[in-house]
Amino acid sequence: MKNVLISIGGNCNSNISNHNLDFEQIIAVDSGIKHIFNLSLEPSILVGDMDSISEEDYQKVIETNINIERYQENKNYTDFELGLNKIQNPHDKSIFIIGGEGGDIDHMLSVFFIISNKEFYQNITWIYGKQSILFKNNFSLEVDANINFSLIPLTDLKSLYIKGAKWELKNENVETGHSLTLRNQTKGKLLQIHCEEGRFAFIY
Repeated sequence: MKNVLISIGGNCNSNISNHNLDFEQIIAVDSGIKHIFNLSLEPSILVGDMDSISEEDYQKVIETNINIERYQENKNYTDFELGLNKIQNPHDKSIFIIGGEGGDIDHMLSVFFIISNKEFYQNITWIYGKQSILFKNNFSLEVDANINFSLIPLTDLKSLYIKGAKWELKNENVETGHSLTLRNQTKGKLLQIHCEEGRFAFIY
């Protein structure tokens, strides 16, 4: 699948450059444009109501003829949602999000739950500082041993299976909000997690 990058406002201590990815589409959301410029990348489009972008960054956008889609401040969708809606054929893309660190907790939670409720949630990875957040219901991950991870149930999980971890599970039903799957650790080179029903956020 081809890659898409979305940069949102707030702090950004992650370095997407370490992932050695090429992006078919780069979407800057309001003040998230600054992270794109810091990475020496050129966005495909700038989206938002422009209530937080700096005058300097906005002027640079104008001077470099970057496509701008500006919205009124009073609207029914967040700037982040508008950015997600600009992805072309999202079910066929690997989508990476940077930014959104720190700031008000309602903004952070809004991003988290907007992602988890999208039909293409399994295609999205949020690079949050030194951690990555994946939204899944079934996956395998090649990873080093002794890596801490947490699994956050976003719905009730039916027959959850975890293999390759310090605390493994087999056909365990886990209710939303349960802390059973917090703070586990990888044991080998391959971590496998799946459930018959439900979805979860995997943080490592």
